[in-house]
Amino acid sequence: MSFRNNAFYMFILVIGTLADANLLSADDVERSLIGYSSELSLRPGDTVDFMVSAMEGGSYEADLVRVINGDNKSIYADQFLVDPIKASFQGRYEGKEQPLNTGSYVHIEDASALDGLTSFTIAAWIFPTFDPTEYTPPDLNNIDPFNPPSLNIAESISHQTIVSRYDATNGSGWALQIDENYQLRFLSGDQSVTISEKVKDWDWAYVAVSYNANTGAASVYLLEKPWAAGDKFTARNLKASGSLDVSHAGPMRIAAVRGGAGAAAAELERPALAFNGRIQDVRIVNRVLTGSELDALAAETVPASLAEAVVANFDFAREMTSDRAIDISASGLEGKIVNAPERGVRGTFFHGTSVNWTQAPDEYDAIGFHADDLYDAEWSADFSYTIPGDLRSGIYAARLKQGDFVEYITFFVAAPRGKPGADLALWISDYNYLAYSNISIGATAAKNYPGHNFNFDDIEFMRANPTYATGGVYNQHVDGTYYAWGSRLRPDLGMKPGALVYNFVQDTHITAFLENEGIAYDIITDELLDEEGLELLQQYRAVLSSTHHEYVTTGHFDMVDEYTHNGGRFIYTGGNGWFWSVGRLPAYPAALESRNFHEIGERVLTDGTQGGLMIETGRKSGVVFGVEMAAMIFNGSSPYRKLSDAENPRVSWLFEGTTEGDVFGDYGIDRVNGGVVGFETDKYNPGNGVPRHALHLATSEPMRPKIEDVKLSTLPLVIAYHPASDDMWAGADVVFFETPNGGAMFSTGTICWFSSTLEGGFKNDVAQITRNVIARFLDPAPFPAVQEGEVMDVNRVPANPEYEHADQQ
Repeated sequence: MSFRNNAFYMFILVIGTLADANLLSADDVERSLIGYSSELSLRPGDTVDFMVSAMEGGSYEADLVRVINGDNKSIYADQFLVDPIKASFQGRYEGKEQPLNTGSYVHIEDASALDGLTSFTIAAWIFPTFDPTEYTPPDLNNIDPFNPPSLNIAESISHQTIVSRYDATNGSGWALQIDENYQLRFLSGDQSVTISEKVKDWDWAYVAVSYNANTGAASVYLLEKPWAAGDKFTARNLKASGSLDVSHAGPMRIAAVRGGAGAAAAELERPALAFNGRIQDVRIVNRVLTGSELDALAAETVPASLAEAVVANFDFAREMTSDRAIDISASGLEGKIVNAPERGVRGTFFHGTSVNWTQAPDEYDAIGFHADDLYDAEWSADFSYTIPGDLRSGIYAARLKQGDFVEYITFFVAAPRGKPGADLALWISDYNYLAYSNISIGATAAKNYPGHNFNFDDIEFMRANPTYATGGVYNQHVDGTYYAWGSRLRPDLGMKPGALVYNFVQDTHITAFLENEGIAYDIITDELLDEEGLELLQQYRAVLSSTHHEYVTTGHFDMVDEYTHNGGRFIYTGGNGWFWSVGRLPAYPAALESRNFHEIGERVLTDGTQGGLMIETGRKSGVVFGVEMAAMIFNGSSPYRKLSDAENPRVSWLFEGTTEGDVFGDYGIDRVNGGVVGFETDKYNPGNGVPRHALHLATSEPMRPKIEDVKLSTLPLVIAYHPASDDMWAGADVVFFETPNGGAMFSTGTICWFSSTLEGGFKNDVAQITRNVIARFLDPAPFPAVQEGEVMDVNRVPANPEYEHADQQ
């Protein structure tokens, strides 16, 4: 799924309008439990911890279930099925509330090298991005359908810290901050010196405080250094002076202060008064500086004349893939970067040498901090579970019960390493789940998605507790920028039975089908494939994708390519797949990083690989899967119509036993109009590298006009003309082709394929086609040779942007 924003428009043409619908009311069962697990991907012998927060305390029950069908919201809700399994942790536990403590920052535990400072100057470059005095909460009952907001914690933000040795619990120590009025101040104990004019957001400024211990005089400086030449003409140099007492003690922090006890399993005190924006080149000097010296300190490198006086100099270009902040001064302070702020982002000295931070790290030497970042909730575990050797591979969940409320904590169990339990693997898209974690569109823009089956209890909970609607790449920070990652070390309201019928829940429609048919399968995951590589795929004769394999690494993409080259048979039963290039954060491996909504200059991931669209990495989905992303539609789905290729003898087995005729699949989970072609779809585009012998078996019946066309292009811009053409690019197609060594690819072109198999208790043509494909793909018999006349002469000249002028109408 992709929402309207400037970064997305730079690469994809999206045309359409969104429909309206009435929101459903939530049930009356109030949430009392929430939790997460220490791991998602496990094998027999591995141990997983379960972290639970009981909002009002009290005891709760826990047991283990195997998740067969996690859908209790759609038209097929009566087929919801979780199967209780005996487990060692089954029992009653005493619950406790555990909070989410958000805010990214740098923590320097041992700052004793600075304890002897008397007079000093503290300075840093800042690029602040959130002014709370200008924030207006969105009217969630009257949202702009083309710019829906995210839930956020903006109303909780007041002061924002740049550098500190300050304890907010007792008001001791000092901090250089932007205060609640968006004015720069230096705070020491209960005394402060403040510049009366507001800081400008969304541009660079050099800020500093100089303190003279002999006189007690402190001067605070705000020196605006904007990027644009025009803005430099109006830039301000501001200063405020006053008297106060300063003492040095305790740890030092960049972008936050110490806020008292952290979560139950936290090593550090929780962050408070956290910064929003970028910080660079935090430097401390052991004396008061003159104006010219302060200007010199602001340079890319510290001048020789000041080098001996510098007692701290944090260079964020060093060890970019680690969680360490490197002090290159003689003090050698050790900084730990907490809650995964953004690395590899442009600093004030960006010269445009490269748009790849790995090629010019000194130009990407800022860190982007946010008060709503949270990588690891650091809750204490209530219970643990070691996966038994005889537990069948599958989707499992710890089921929690307190009164009438029921919650699930999901995890995935693979077969023992190197010992597959089946010939078929179901590839779970856990990275996609992390990208969509805690997505808040249901709370802010449900009317835009009338076809969806929402969990309105969860929506009401997120509205009341917006901290739980943070993270995941479809939510926005308080400053309006998108999160760059989603983490599994915190609760996720979307990855559980009973959640929004999308992603995870739709993937359980696959397991429901496989279990109904008695087809043996193993679970594999994105995370396991990252760790074990192609070897894991090649253990299986056939592999089923998830319904929405949108967020994948280039390694995943290449594995499928090589797997099918080597004779593997792949069944792509989804839509909008293989679309974004993502990676894991090297220093925070439980987080999935995606820079899909970032500017062009910052689309290289922290691990150094190219982020953004998969086509930005030079990979086309048509080459491997036979289809490409083409549409999003959430206000009514459509059926498929067979094409002439469906009669080709090469696929005589594929439609055996079907009874619906040329048009099939006019049923499914879309609330407006059920159909197999729904939500997000992929189409056959022979010019996009599709194998020349591919069979185009079926195409979507006319799709509803309120649709979002998604057209992959070759340039990072969109050119639109009015009046626009009425041509609709959107569509969906079913494609089949053979690959070397007995391999094959079957692509369904739609997220909703497996959801439609549930119709009539799996007695329908979509289910029958699926049976046929799985059976044939598991049959080791080779596919017959393709006749020469079936290899098409295809024009593969790269597509150009379509220029359409009004006078051509």
